[in-house]
Amino acid sequence: MHLLPALAGLLLGISTLSLQAKPLSLSPGLWEGISEDEMQYKLLQINDSGEHFLYEIHIPSGLRYAKRSAFSDEDISCKENRCTISTIIEEDVTRSLTLSPYLDTSFTALESNYNDNKGLLSTSYRLIKQESSSTPRKFLEKYGTLLNNAERANDETPYGLWVGILHYLDKPELALLQLYEDRQGSLTVFRKGETSELAVSTQISPENISLQHPIVEITTSHTTFATHLFLMSEGNSVLKGYAYAVHKGVTLDAGEIRLFDITKYLSLN
Repeated sequence: MHLLPALAGLLLGISTLSLQAKPLSLSPGLWEGISEDEMQYKLLQINDSGEHFLYEIHIPSGLRYAKRSAFSDEDISCKENRCTISTIIEEDVTRSLTLSPYLDTSFTALESNYNDNKGLLSTSYRLIKQESSSTPRKFLEKYGTLLNNAERANDETPYGLWVGILHYLDKPELALLQLYEDRQGSLTVFRKGETSELAVSTQISPENISLQHPIVEITTSHTTFATHLFLMSEGNSVLKGYAYAVHKGVTLDAGEIRLFDITKYLSLN
């Protein structure tokens, strides 16, 4: 007999909550992500001042070349479940960056560039909150001198410095591969959002590198991370393949890897 009034009250409560829902807002902070389509590291910086920035950093160059786009509070519009940043990035090309919350401190980002309502480029990526300095900054502080002095003596071999993306724990992460014919090398992975300097690294001895052009097979020193690399050379400037871990005969983790010879970009301006 009292069911209908109770149900009416419940529906009224739900309706009131819907009316009271507040638009999403972007709080000050730094978020970072990787666009695999563009091979770019993305940094979204929201500032208290109202002047904000989106950095696009070129991964194949060893993160040494970047573009910065500025925008203000007036360029941000938010609804209950998303915020959209719209800016003119060159002449009549507009960028629309739509951010939807993912877990507590991350966003799923959909980025679209268009001209006169005609789409030119669309890509999506995950932006993760970074509480310390950005991963690209930490990467360059540690390896900047090494990258600037990089040399490839012979394009027919894979020896040298390679930078790119490795899927680690199902996420695209920045990776640096050092391969040497006469000394120990390494594979190092930097994880987005980490406050520490690096996530994981494994050593590579010259005798554990097998070359059968265009295939490169590597066994590393680690027991659970990237114990094996299977790579194929593409045009002497790209290595593509898989990194996987085998422990006691069991494959623990496998991820795609794509690396670029950074010496090809030393002459960029």
